[in-house]
Amino acid sequence: MTSHEYNLWVRRSGKLTIGVALIIVVIKLFAAIDTNAASILASLMDAMMDVGVSLLNFVALRYALKPADDDHRFGHGKAEAVMALFQAAFLAGAAFVLLYQGVNRIYLPAPIGAISNGIWAMLVCSGLTLTLVLLQRWIIKKTGSLAVAADQAHYRSDLLMNAAVLLALYLVQNSLLWADAAIAILIALYLLFNAAQLLRESMVHLLDEELPEAERQQILQHLLQMPGVLGVEQLRTRRAGPRIFIQLRLLLPQDWSLQKAHQVTDLAEQQIAAFYRDAEVIIHPDPLPQAAATD
Repeated sequence: MTSHEYNLWVRRSGKLTIGVALIIVVIKLFAAIDTNAASILASLMDAMMDVGVSLLNFVALRYALKPADDDHRFGHGKAEAVMALFQAAFLAGAAFVLLYQGVNRIYLPAPIGAISNGIWAMLVCSGLTLTLVLLQRWIIKKTGSLAVAADQAHYRSDLLMNAAVLLALYLVQNSLLWADAAIAILIALYLLFNAAQLLRESMVHLLDEELPEAERQQILQHLLQMPGVLGVEQLRTRRAGPRIFIQLRLLLPQDWSLQKAHQVTDLAEQQIAAFYRDAEVIIHPDPLPQAAATD
């Protein structure tokens, strides 16, 4: 996928997510007011967080997709990872607030009404959320965007959250009032789990973690199969948003001409580009005596 196509689909995802999230917030707001259920209130707070985070994501993506400039020679791709880090913090904060609310409802129960309206509202929100998650999954397969994946993590959790709220409303309808507070607490714990996952993903990008070992071995195997290549040393890789950065030393016969070494180096870059179309590859050819290669 080209950079232009990546930018196009990621921006479309941002606009779609914000639109759907706003609709869900309005529906859950009315449902929370109508029912006074802690579980719906927990779901509403998460939905409001999703809107705020999606708006911030949209702004961050516009920055992350900017081309490299004099001040940012490697591009702006890490802005996605920074935003994912903020998302993790927001999720953790919301989780602790909801945890307090749920525990408080256990000790101080509150009346819940209009349960049928709440159930219908949650069913509609679940349908909207499922549609959004499926569309985001398709966009992630096309782009591999960390920011879209982070957004999808919210809405995947919302599917389970909505199902849990529906279960809570059903149990309350059958006189099990404690279920409302219990589900609110479970939602809070699940948000904390998602926050930890997002934190891990963002740190992978921010700390320049290497590509998976299987991908590194694949790069090495293809390069070592090239005619004349005697070895590969100092392979270093990292990821910044959609871009992959790869550096290595290519060991070539000492008696090769500069032109021939340059041709093989160009071919090696093409081999890597077959795996990562938007990669920035730096290859340094080094001469190696044939005797050293056979030792």
